Amino acid sequence: MNRTPMILLLLALTLSACAPQAAAPTPMALPTSQPLTAIPTSTPASATAPVVVESATQPGNPTFAPPTAAFVPQVTAMNNPYAVILVLPGDVLNIRSAAGVGHGIVGTLQPTASGVNRTGSETNAGGDRWVEIQNPAGGTGWVNAHFLTEQVSSASFCADPRVTNLLNSLKSAMLNADGELLGSLVSPVHGMDLRLWRYGTVANYSPKEAAWVFQSDYEVSWGPAPGSGEETRGTFNAQPLPKLTEVFGANYSLHCNDTLDLATFSLEPFPPEYANINFYTVYKPGSETYGGLDWRAWTVGVEYVQGQPKLFSLIHYQWEP
Repeated sequence: MNRTPMILLLLALTLSACAPQAAAPTPMALPTSQPLTAIPTSTPASATAPVVVESATQPGNPTFAPPTAAFVPQVTAMNNPYAVILVLPGDVLNIRSAAGVGHGIVGTLQPTASGVNRTGSETNAGGDRWVEIQNPAGGTGWVNAHFLTEQVSSASFCADPRVTNLLNSLKSAMLNADGELLGSLVSPVHGMDLRLWRYGTVANYSPKEAAWVFQSDYEVSWGPAPGSGEETRGTFNAQPLPKLTEVFGANYSLHCNDTLDLATFSLEPFPPEYANINFYTVYKPGSETYGGLDWRAWTVGVEYVQGQPKLFSLIHYQWEP
């Protein structure tokens, strides 16, 4: 019997088995432990690593900020006094001997510290803007400017007609899907933090991103919905916008620096790291049809940039079973 064809067949199968196979592509996993940043559709979403920002006392305990799409904070003129923001309870804002995390710590500021005075000197270090301040412990020192905001008293804020004008402009932007108007309202220093759920994802929009948001098909994972616990995912138009237009299109009431009874549904309705940010609660009462349970509210955080009120945050609240 001629065994040549059989040998050739076995040889072919052996070579095929030994030949290198193309590896199946592995899908890129987006990090879920850090907040996502909303990115307009014209900007490709990249796997940018979170940015480490200076606030922790210990070198091994940094605070992380979400990456942003080419958002360079606006350099602002000095407007004393300043207050600390975006530092969590139990943490501190380090004061360094010079700009940059490589320099020694010469003091600290508590998360709710106010009355911070800048000297006027500022510089960039490690991609961040640093400013020189009067050190409460004596002398001067440097802090990351990301954690400072212009200090405005609650009384001055609540009496400022420019803030109610800002809220009216926000209403117009939402009801008319006016991205250009919305972008003009957003803080050029910190952008706008948007939370669909109080303890969900924080999506930060720069003024440029806010101007694109009504046209964007970028989906954000907003976090688990209260009650059901189901993960909420969708675009700005699909998720936050309907709830914004429902409130701003209704007969709502305004409450300055007052979270009303929202504490019933959130232990801390206004985030503690926003302690030095003034806000309004925009409240739409519930209807008799549903026993008042269909109420809805947004807290609108406002910071001042060179003395002008700008949109800092939006946080949504609703009845939770």
